[in-house]
Amino acid sequence: MSFAKVEIEVDQTLVDEVIRRYHLRSVREAVNLALRVLVNGTGSGSAPADEPTEEEDDPFDLGALNPQRSRHAG
Repeated sequence: MSFAKVEIEVDQTLVDEVIRRYHLRSVREAVNLALRVLVNGTGSGSAPADEPTEEEDDPFDLGALNPQRSRHAG
């Protein structure tokens, strides 16, 4: 995985909502989440079945960000 520095203008209200809803730490994580969901074509953010996953190397493990999963048991 490689990263490039870019300067973008985004809707701060939307970014704040994504950060709150998915418990993200930064705008960078929010933008990466959005891009991965678009590329994967799913709402889950998981990798397509024909691509190997590298969860250990992925600092943005999107499987843990599923808003349907409860953080508290019960």
